[in-house]
Amino acid sequence: MAAHMANVLLTSLSEKEGKSLLPWAIEAANEHQLLQSEQNVQAWVSHINTSLGTAKTRLEGLCLLGTVVRQCSAGTFIQHGTSWIRMLTQVLQAYDSPLTLQMASHDLACVVQQAAQYPEVAREVASTNIPALVQCLLGAQDHQWFPSALEALHSCMKNFPGPCGPSKGKIESLVCGLMDTNQPRLSQLLQQTCPLLAGCGGGGAGGVKYKEAWTHLCDQVLGSLHQVLDHAYQDIETGLQTYSVPQVSLRLKAVPESDPVRTFVLSTRFHNLCGCLQQLVSQDFPSVVRIPVPDILALLCRALGVNAKMLFGKASMEHMLLMSVLPKMHCSALSLLEALIISCRSHLVPHASVISQLLVQTLGWTTSEEGVPGRQKPHSTLRSRAYTVLTVWLNVCGAASGVDSHADVILQHVIKDATPQADTTKLKANRPGSQDQSRRQKKKQRGVDVTDQGLTGHRKVDSQANSDVCSAALEALKTLLEVVGSIIKPSIHKETQEFVIPLLLKIHQNQSDPPIPYSCARCRKGLYQLLLAAVLVLHPRWPPPTHCAVKIFSVGQQDYDLQVSSYCREALLTCMSIIHPRAPTLQSPVIISDTPTISKPSTNHLAPSFQMLRTNASETMLKNPSSNGNLFTAPSFKSASQSEGMLKDQLRVSQSESTSCERIRVESSDVPESFSKKLRREEDMAGPSVIHLDESSSSSEGQSSSEDSVEFLEDVKNSEPDSSTLETGEPEDAVSNAGRELATHMPDNEDVVLIQGHSEEGSAEVPAGTTDLSTTAGVKRKHESDGEGEDNDSQNADIQAMLAAFVPDSTPDDY
Repeated sequence: MAAHMANVLLTSLSEKEGKSLLPWAIEAANEHQLLQSEQNVQAWVSHINTSLGTAKTRLEGLCLLGTVVRQCSAGTFIQHGTSWIRMLTQVLQAYDSPLTLQMASHDLACVVQQAAQYPEVAREVASTNIPALVQCLLGAQDHQWFPSALEALHSCMKNFPGPCGPSKGKIESLVCGLMDTNQPRLSQLLQQTCPLLAGCGGGGAGGVKYKEAWTHLCDQVLGSLHQVLDHAYQDIETGLQTYSVPQVSLRLKAVPESDPVRTFVLSTRFHNLCGCLQQLVSQDFPSVVRIPVPDILALLCRALGVNAKMLFGKASMEHMLLMSVLPKMHCSALSLLEALIISCRSHLVPHASVISQLLVQTLGWTTSEEGVPGRQKPHSTLRSRAYTVLTVWLNVCGAASGVDSHADVILQHVIKDATPQADTTKLKANRPGSQDQSRRQKKKQRGVDVTDQGLTGHRKVDSQANSDVCSAALEALKTLLEVVGSIIKPSIHKETQEFVIPLLLKIHQNQSDPPIPYSCARCRKGLYQLLLAAVLVLHPRWPPPTHCAVKIFSVGQQDYDLQVSSYCREALLTCMSIIHPRAPTLQSPVIISDTPTISKPSTNHLAPSFQMLRTNASETMLKNPSSNGNLFTAPSFKSASQSEGMLKDQLRVSQSESTSCERIRVESSDVPESFSKKLRREEDMAGPSVIHLDESSSSSEGQSSSEDSVEFLEDVKNSEPDSSTLETGEPEDAVSNAGRELATHMPDNEDVVLIQGHSEEGSAEVPAGTTDLSTTAGVKRKHESDGEGEDNDSQNADIQAMLAAFVPDSTPDDY
């Protein structure tokens, strides 16, 4: 199928209207790749060789040759490559039309590039064809097809540098003679060809000659650049700065002496030399070389040190002409700085302060006052270049770039370049003077002469004005936040969010006619990128605008530009992944219903001891008929609220049974905070409650020492008088020494027994020993015993002994 199609196309070219069908045949062959097979390409190769031998069909053969060279197989090229180079050289040496010679040069560059990939073809071409071909191309300097010839010469120098060595001097003279050209294509080819001079000829052992040639060429270019600045900046530089200038330079043409030609030649030469040095530090080289970073930075400091503000006060023609070409020279210097940053990368960190200062300095002097809305601002190209280099510098060196110290200044520049200019109307009133006009003229001009400026219908508007500098500024600020956003001041995040969020909301309100320059899709996308960077970059002292970004990105999906709406959809998905994470965070709230139930240790083993002690206490009270007391056992409370309610019920029962008792008032709100925090209670479903006061003690063991019991009683005694207590009319008595001695010998792990005693005479209740037992709700339970008079000392000792048996395990360590 492919072979039949290739034959049909070739047959159609042989018709009378074959020349008109040539573009269509080439397009079809490229689309279907018909010439990759050796069987299909043989007929085309024969047709090409025949066409190149005839002047009438030579141009058609050259057009088909380029298509065959790009598609043919390796075997086909090895078989015919050398013959094609020989035929193309013969075409260049003939006197043919400029279009034919231009096409032949273009095909020659393609064939030479392919020939270098096959060793058997490369050896023959290097020894036989390249020297004669270079001489032929050098002779095309004064012809119209010279740019194509320079392209072929560049291909020969790049792919066969050794055979070009004998012609190195002539090539250098050609390059130096083109340094003053201002043709874009020729200037680009010149900048790409000049660095290849260092590789012409042999490299020597270990590439020593290559290193020497590269260093020498670099010094020559640097020396020539300093010479250009000497002529351009004469009588402007203060002379306080000293630069290391190489003593060698390229053999360039003499500088014209008269202006304005002199200034324009200097600016063009500076642009081309900076491009040559840029390619010299960027292109791959067969040997490792050392880039003179300090010398290049010194050149850049000198070139960027003179700005338009320094020339405002000087009204000479030379200074005005220099001011006109200064932005172009600064753009060339910044392009060189960008190439240096990309090549050296982190090796430029020791010079970070100098590079950052150069970029901020350029943004500073190119700042213009408020211009006309919808019109381009001055120095837009230079500012865009400065923002681009700043972005590259941040991406390469990150936080080590030193840009964070200039973040405030950069933010102000970005906001000024990215904020739409307000469309205002100025009213101008002209009141003519009364001395120079007659009375009739005054009457005629009476009133206010109003002139409107800025109305949309009366001025020229460019919807894409300042779009380049706006998008570059937004990209630089986005990169600044991504790289050093966590270490800059929080005020920068605040100002960034206050700038981008209201501006996006304003654009959403009028999507059909957004403010200039946001009619450009790149600027709107830059705003959304800046907003996403503000969300993703976290600062410890300023929150991200996630809640606003979700709504803004949702509306941004309706943007009429496909790239902007697609980016908003991706940004919204990113925000949703932040709001709804795939796994719960470490600081998520704990749901009580999801927490496992922990069973508490049982205290049923304490029930026999408790029953025995209660029986002993009852017998002791029966032996003393003079005292009337009641015995209460602490129940097992299930919660703090139940504990508080049962305690209040007990207090009400005590008040109703004895009229001699003082009114009891419970002030639970005055419980000491430190004491309440240290109290812990262990509950048991079957037996009485066990209360612990130390959080560090084990609830399962329930062991306490006698010394801890005594310390607990002393802490309760020394507590403040306004704490939560059972108030009586009499002061509380301290625990007797005999009771404390008995308490130290009582067994551990006993439950608490609450005892209330009343005197026989019906006097006020006097507590013999007080133990405050706080629960989680802050309610206290209190044991009071009759301890009045010397006759009840033995009874007090017994009661204190029983009480000490149920004192908690240990006392708080820091109470």
